[in-house]
Amino acid sequence: MKKIFFIFSFLTINFISFSQEEICKNFQEKEIIKQEKNLLEKISIKEFYKKSKLNEKIDFKIFKMSVDGYNKIKNKNEDYLIIIDFSKESSKKRFYLINLFEGKIEAETYVAHGKNSGIEKAISFSDQTNSYKSSMGFFLTRNHYNGRYGYSIRLKGLEKGINSNAFVRGIVLHGAKESEESYLKQYGFLGRTEGCPAIPLSLVKNILGRIPENTVLFIYGEDEKYFEKSCLIK
Repeated sequence: MKKIFFIFSFLTINFISFSQEEICKNFQEKEIIKQEKNLLEKISIKEFYKKSKLNEKIDFKIFKMSVDGYNKIKNKNEDYLIIIDFSKESSKKRFYLINLFEGKIEAETYVAHGKNSGIEKAISFSDQTNSYKSSMGFFLTRNHYNGRYGYSIRLKGLEKGINSNAFVRGIVLHGAKESEESYLKQYGFLGRTEGCPAIPLSLVKNILGRIPENTVLFIYGEDEKYFEKSCLIK
């Protein structure tokens, strides 16, 4: 009986020790993760804006707007922020993948808009199915997959009445030949989509392959209705 009790006590003590060790290890790992802040959390928005050389690419008010919304979004990946500036014509590079830890633009390229949003520039936006228009506002990237447009990333719209139908509409980040520079040189503007933001097909794997799930994507456009409705930029 004493022998059985001794074995039980030994196992219990070791189990408790092991459990405590695991708890401490998990706690330490959580603390390390907690302490890892991206550069955007360490310096001011203006400092980050200059360091990343975004001041040469995009208006400060657009960047600040994207950061204000980014800060309000929960359960996001904090490695990157994507900004698409639809206030620019499609002949300009207006897709920016920003590395928040290193404070730099990791990718910059052309991106097409919806065919009913405008020809050279996106001037009209919608969240309605079959509108063939782009949507403005904040999104989270979801899973990567191969589908109708090849390698793509699904998008979840975060703003009700503005882009919340994105998943139902099949609005995804994908590649298109009509977004290539060669198309631009031939026609003077990019081809257009059914509402999806489409980057050059030749860059899809290189750019989309870097983007983790739950990355914040902000699509900016010149539409006063958005600024009145959006809760994330107020």
